[in-house]
Amino acid sequence: MKRLIALTPLLIAAAPANPPVVIEGRQAAEASPLLLNSIAELRTVCGERQDVAMQLACVSWLNGASQINARFRSLSPQLLPDFCPPAEGLPLGRQRDVLLAWLAANPKERLDPSLVGYRKAMAASFPCRAGA
Repeated sequence: MKRLIALTPLLIAAAPANPPVVIEGRQAAEASPLLLNSIAELRTVCGERQDVAMQLACVSWLNGASQINARFRSLSPQLLPDFCPPAEGLPLGRQRDVLLAWLAANPKERLDPSLVGYRKAMAASFPCRAGA
């Protein structure tokens, strides 16, 4: 214990004056598609028909995205279009079908953010009428 106390001034002197605030972590070689960051990941997860966890991730994500649409209007509808679901509602399974069809028809947009793809897909099938 005395030896450790004697070494304390040396340990303090060896410490950097300004320790880093953030240490950059390693990026995974291949990130999980469950992050749903891109349209490609959304297609991978929502296109899954066997893996229950992926199906739950998809419908959970769709639920959140539709809740956002119900509460907020876009400030830039050219980039992030609004959509107006039918009065009887838009079940998550129907949203998934519309989304997957749009993703198949628009492969060049696969690296765009997933929410942008979702909103474009829904707006293509359920556009808002003027004044809505």
